[in-house]
Amino acid sequence: MQYIAYLDEFGHVGQYVSRRHPTYKTSPVFGLGGMLLPAHEVREFAIYFYRLKCQLLAWDLKHKNPMGLPAYHWEKKGSALYTVGNVQKYQALRRSSFRLLNHIQRVGGHVFYTGEHKTTAPDEHNSTETFKRALLQSIRKIDRFCTGNNASFIVLLDEQKAGNEWRERNVEACTLAMFEDASQKCRALIEPPLQGESYLFQTLQCADWLCGLIGRLTTFAVAPEEFEDWQLFDTYFAARVAEVTLPCSGLTFSQSQGLPAELAETCS
Repeated sequence: MQYIAYLDEFGHVGQYVSRRHPTYKTSPVFGLGGMLLPAHEVREFAIYFYRLKCQLLAWDLKHKNPMGLPAYHWEKKGSALYTVGNVQKYQALRRSSFRLLNHIQRVGGHVFYTGEHKTTAPDEHNSTETFKRALLQSIRKIDRFCTGNNASFIVLLDEQKAGNEWRERNVEACTLAMFEDASQKCRALIEPPLQGESYLFQTLQCADWLCGLIGRLTTFAVAPEEFEDWQLFDTYFAARVAEVTLPCSGLTFSQSQGLPAELAETCS
């Protein structure tokens, strides 16, 4: 068996203090998430997602596509799709989300995410290292799953705007993860992560939608008092997402603190 992991960012990689802080207010979480699909299911899955997108967002494609892009190039970001207003107002969005999760499960895939609840002081936070940790956590967790199931995998990331320097630095880190000491070696990873432009890949667009949802679910889980208006994401989606999620998914703290049970890593 071979898997392909499609990953994008959720939350925000920068500093965070509180939702009402004048500067550091974007998100208390950051990580990488998306889905892990059997390679032989990828083509048909991409077709399925494309058709679901076209059906769900037919109005947007007609009225919010000023350049007239073909539907396969046109994107609606998960952060814009999964808003409080949209989830409250559009039953079709909730139903389509359930259908998408069901289909991932049906083809033998999994939702996946990992990252941090950012608890360090803003002047101690390092965005570059935070991203690197999330990337290496992703690689190692998926590797453990694949190794335990006699499978291999490759990773496709949404292309990062930081450019070649970012890629060289993080690909090098993942290469070291492939060849480091035997106790930590990533044996199931075929090669270091690749990058792709999301407008060319329906699978990466799907990963972005999932990250839009994961970002809200994890944010509400770690800061329910600050984000009480996000409870509807938990009400509608948390249990269903959990059913499809790879067991080793979860957040860690950027400082040594206790971890809520629902976010703890459970795979060995």
